[in-house]
Amino acid sequence: MSALAPARRRAIVAELTARFGGTFTEAEVAFVVEDSWAALDPGDHASPYLQLLVRRAAQDRLTDMLHYRRIATHRPAP
Repeated sequence: MSALAPARRRAIVAELTARFGGTFTEAEVAFVVEDSWAALDPGDHASPYLQLLVRRAAQDRLTDMLHYRRIATHRPAP
């Protein structure tokens, strides 16, 4: 994730790991963040919106994963 500074990447991972309160490991969240950045394939690596887009894409994917996990384990949403 060279286009997104490592400090920003770590901040996104830390924020999303905390937001999902132990549902996902830091490694799982980091993978989703990295993969979300790769999926965006930004042409303009200097975009001021890149960090926001990556955070939003990763958050949406983690939310979907959370719903699927609850369905698979038959756990109701809190």
